[in-house]
Amino acid sequence: MKRLLSIVSLILAVSIISIPAYAKYPTRNPKIIVPFAPGGAVDFTSRLISDVAIKYFDGKKVIVQNMPGGGAVIGQTYVANARPDGYTILAYTSSVVNNPITKKTSYTHKSFQPVSMYCFDPEVLVVPSSSRYQTLEELIAAAKKTELSVATPGYSTSHHIAALVLEKKAHIKFGYIHNQSAAMQIQQLMGGHVDVGFMSSGEALGYMKDGSLRVLGIMEQNRNSKFKGIPTFIESGVNMQWGTFRGLAVPKDTPKAVVSYLANSFKKVLADEKFNAAMSKAGYPVVFRGPKEFEEYVESVAVVMREILPTLKKK
Repeated sequence: MKRLLSIVSLILAVSIISIPAYAKYPTRNPKIIVPFAPGGAVDFTSRLISDVAIKYFDGKKVIVQNMPGGGAVIGQTYVANARPDGYTILAYTSSVVNNPITKKTSYTHKSFQPVSMYCFDPEVLVVPSSSRYQTLEELIAAAKKTELSVATPGYSTSHHIAALVLEKKAHIKFGYIHNQSAAMQIQQLMGGHVDVGFMSSGEALGYMKDGSLRVLGIMEQNRNSKFKGIPTFIESGVNMQWGTFRGLAVPKDTPKAVVSYLANSFKKVLADEKFNAAMSKAGYPVVFRGPKEFEEYVESVAVVMREILPTLKKK
């Protein structure tokens, strides 16, 4: 009997020891790595998530850390190589798909496990408030005759790609000025140093309302109620829809139990009244997709990117 009890005790002890550390997740504060400089939409919306997340993470605070550089490559590389334990989360955008196609990176979009999409933001075309272009049709007509300058927040970003798609659709050619951040792009636009810019609708809304920038068209199927009087590209004769997704992801080998915890917790954040009010006030549409649906969407984006981006690939 003593021998039997000893064996049982040993089995129980081994079982307890072998319980994975993530069974009690979270035991410390998770961190969202924003691979962009402060001031842009990804940074801003990540901080809105952080503001309310403590209620849904067993009292743990979700910390936001900016890690800019290399057009988001530095921050993305950091998360791809991080321990897959759920404590290092990436602010996940289409640049995760773009960068490995156009640059030499140690990761691809498959190096990450999507957790939650929280926003889908249609693209808009903007011009400085002092611009002579009043309509999208006028701008395209001018671009057919002369090369217009375009400010982007970075090479191969979703905004850069939106401009490339428009070039192809409208048979025009832009001259590009690539910046290191959205803040620098906006400075160039507001200063009238460039002709055109491409931004997410959420980023552009405030500037449109205060008259700093003029929105000429939105890349949605139907008109957006927050952009009254602004036609879609389709209405203006360009069959084009494009947008920016924002979400959260973790290293690919993160345990399913942790991914599930994160997805469920972030879903609650997205349903939070305070979060929704802040997102609405800023003009960012809340759109939730869980791990499976988000992963499928990212794969569909990757298909399009592989068709468009090879000509931009850096040696």
